[in-house]
Amino acid sequence: MRIRRASNRWEEEFWKRVERLRKSIDPLLPRPVGDCPKDAFEKLHTRLEEVRENRDDPKRLDHLRRWGDDMPRALAGVLRTYLDEELPPLVTVRLGDGEVPYAPVASAPKEMQIAVQNYDVPRRLLLAYVPLTRKGWSFFAVSDGVVSPGSSSVPPPEYLQALERALPYRVTRHGKLSRCSHLEAGERRPYLEIHWTDADLAWEVCDRCTKDDRHLLASISGGAAIRDPEASFPVAAHRNIDCRGGPDCPHQRLPEIARATEKRYHLGRIGDRELLQEYVTECNQAVARRGGTLFIAGGVCYGQNSGAFIEALHPNDVERRALTAVLPEVSRQIDLDEPRASRALEELWRDHAETIVGAIVDDPERAEAWVAEGRGAPGRVAELLRRAARDSTDRAALGALPQYERLVPEAAFVDAIAREARINGNPAAERRLEQTLPREGRERGLAWGLLLAMDRGPAHNWQFADTERQFGEALQERARALLAATPETYDAALGGLLAAAGVTNWGERSGPG
Repeated sequence: MRIRRASNRWEEEFWKRVERLRKSIDPLLPRPVGDCPKDAFEKLHTRLEEVRENRDDPKRLDHLRRWGDDMPRALAGVLRTYLDEELPPLVTVRLGDGEVPYAPVASAPKEMQIAVQNYDVPRRLLLAYVPLTRKGWSFFAVSDGVVSPGSSSVPPPEYLQALERALPYRVTRHGKLSRCSHLEAGERRPYLEIHWTDADLAWEVCDRCTKDDRHLLASISGGAAIRDPEASFPVAAHRNIDCRGGPDCPHQRLPEIARATEKRYHLGRIGDRELLQEYVTECNQAVARRGGTLFIAGGVCYGQNSGAFIEALHPNDVERRALTAVLPEVSRQIDLDEPRASRALEELWRDHAETIVGAIVDDPERAEAWVAEGRGAPGRVAELLRRAARDSTDRAALGALPQYERLVPEAAFVDAIAREARINGNPAAERRLEQTLPREGRERGLAWGLLLAMDRGPAHNWQFADTERQFGEALQERARALLAATPETYDAALGGLLAAAGVTNWGERSGPG
């Protein structure tokens, strides 16, 4: 609670509201609806009207604002302040929907003074009638004030219509149930459920929709004053797991939301997201206490069936090899919100990086280098594995080719282009050819023959002289044979191309691939 001076705007609105009350106390009274007797609030009307009739008598108002029932006292206070035409410092009170200022002008409870001074805000006026709920009455804030169905706690239609527009989340209603779009689409996600027993209505919102600064219960019940709100609005949280792990799986017997957590939520001390987070944590702890391995993806529990878990993640070949190798090492719960192999690998990377990379890279030194790179820049594990697999494949492909030493320039040029084409494809070989093409020499004729073999001659026609193109055309078929050679025929194909180009004693083979 804190004290401040009234702003000009609030003070101006305050005096306008008081002027209306000097003319009529009807804005303060609830409107009977349904089975509520039409004269149910006649006694209250009489007492308020008695105060209003003394609106110009300061002494009488001084007495009335100190004695009698709460609402007449609060009314007498504002009418008496009107005669002074000066507001005392405002007191700001924190309520469920924010900070509310009011002028302490009577001995009535602050909630009653807030209600009377802010009667044009129906949810604030509703505060005046909360005490009557202990006697079995029900009240609802609607667009133009407060209505009462008497002892019935079933909400009137006009309240429910306004409620649908005021909800903090987008939901779709089917009969008695309203759900967020993710639950509507069948996603297996933890969700919050608010049930209104008297209205036989329920709302369900998943963890992707909930927010820390939203309170679904307050949005639904904040405009209702009924006898036992906690019993009328039971709160539940659901883990929403499709358990396929068998009868002994811990997910078959998950706990309900903790009573202390539910109580804090009812009191508005935590929001929707925090409630769900605490419940999911509670469920995870309950599962962890049972021990053992569990694989969960997209809200489906596969128990200890790693094969079914892997299939649900739709891995590519590289991801499948890594997951098949690492999952036998896992002895805890793996819970993925989305069934993607990349998410699983990122989840497992910190504790099992060596096993994951080792399933893809045979060379221990190279595997260690890839692990170090991944730990230095965590994230995108699937991309790192893709590059590691490609690197291993490239090294294997190069290792299968014959090895040479003391190559002459023409042989070194042709061998480099052929190996680049084998590892990274013709476009990469073409780029390397452009980057390493000398200004003169037989390499230029050989280059033209290689370009023709790759069907890329016309694009480079301007770079070669007529004699170079004629020389290269005679080598075209030999160049094509080299690019298509297997590791076993590579040496003969390279020697044949160089011999046709007049290059002899071009190098020595140092060993097999």
